[in-house]
Amino acid sequence: MKDRLFEEKRGSLGKELTNSLHKLFKTALIHDPNNVAINSALEKTLESMKLLLSDGDSFSLRLVQEYLFIDDVKIKVDIENFLASMFLIEEMKKRGIGSVTFSVPQCGDELRRFVYAFINTDPKSIEPFKELSHKLISQGITNITINMIKEEAEYFEHVIEDTKEMAKRIYFKTISVASEVMESAKLKHSVGIKKSKRLVQSMVDLMLKEESTLLGLTNLRAYDEYTYNHSVNVSILSIAMGQRLGYHRRELSELGMATLFHDIGKIDLPIELLNKPSEFTPEEWQIIRQHPVHGVKTLLRLKGLQEQAIRMIMASFEHHLNYDLSGYPKLVSPRRVSIFGRIASIADCYDALTSARVYNRTPFVPDKALSFMMKKSGSAFDPILLKIFINVVGIYPIGTLILMNTKELGVVTKANPNPGNIHRPYVKLITDRDGNEIDGEITDLAGDKNIFIAQSLDHRKYGIDVSKYFM
Repeated sequence: MKDRLFEEKRGSLGKELTNSLHKLFKTALIHDPNNVAINSALEKTLESMKLLLSDGDSFSLRLVQEYLFIDDVKIKVDIENFLASMFLIEEMKKRGIGSVTFSVPQCGDELRRFVYAFINTDPKSIEPFKELSHKLISQGITNITINMIKEEAEYFEHVIEDTKEMAKRIYFKTISVASEVMESAKLKHSVGIKKSKRLVQSMVDLMLKEESTLLGLTNLRAYDEYTYNHSVNVSILSIAMGQRLGYHRRELSELGMATLFHDIGKIDLPIELLNKPSEFTPEEWQIIRQHPVHGVKTLLRLKGLQEQAIRMIMASFEHHLNYDLSGYPKLVSPRRVSIFGRIASIADCYDALTSARVYNRTPFVPDKALSFMMKKSGSAFDPILLKIFINVVGIYPIGTLILMNTKELGVVTKANPNPGNIHRPYVKLITDRDGNEIDGEITDLAGDKNIFIAQSLDHRKYGIDVSKYFM
């Protein structure tokens, strides 16, 4: 019990360290060493280090495969620190660093010098690790040391990666890469999408192997990273629909890519408008409705689209058109919305309805979102595709908090694949009938007719974070 609590504490402190280091490195990339912003970021990082050093004379931030560790405790990656983790992993890899060891005494000046030595070491140089090592020695940095990746690989014999761990890694990595592509496109830089293609293919492979694991992760909500989080969720939901339509692996990958960048046109909208906390004015809505057209222009600038270009452009342009063409942008002459556009519109609307955004602080609970969408079947949405989507997520979608007839609370973890039992999903019980929290087993409600769902609940009203049951 004591060891588990110690590991949880170290893991939590490690998470704080990754966030503070990420901010420090990002600040150093745009400010000189004596800027006030750097001083603030240094203080925050030193606070995290002080807590970690309270248990010993040193600690190491280690990179093992695709994971970060504090000594031998793996740092949990979640919606709050995925960007920080992905940044540190990539930057350490580029420089061949397997670990960074911090020893007492720590001071801001030494950490400052280390950070600037790190970012000023060109990853494309012949031996970046050796170059950085020499810089640390020449600058008298003795309380921060680095080791090579191959040495760290020997420290751990292996890292066990089950399907859930793999899904989390792919999910967060895809968010990270999608954000890189969109941010680079916003700056009008030359942007390639090879990384995105590989990650979407990984999502497809995982979906074919274990659909519910990836679908469960769409319950994660990143308020500050809404656009990228939303884009990956829409891609996952669309791939699941494509699987039901009998698409082959290549077609699923094309669908996943098209929907991953369906909202890329929003990079050209004013950030203050996207983050506006109140309702949009008619003039502001007119600006918002231009993003599908902006998306087409942005996608035409991306490198490596090739034959995928047309389908990606159609998904971006059409995802707000509506099935009956009553949406936007308005067409000069009527035509049928493409299959990718119709799929994207359903996945986009569902994830948007169930997400807390700046201009939608009270999202729908999942089953209520489906009820709302069903009222627009045949007008906003293709009725056949909408039925397929409901078959994917279930009438009680994955992540729904439910009250059982036994007075126990549960979270839906998987839709029942049998259409006749669509109202009887797989459920993980999280409280007993007296309201005490439990770590219940996952139960197939189709296997016991005496147990059934009494009603769905809004998890926010009960202060329950359903996403933690999929992490």
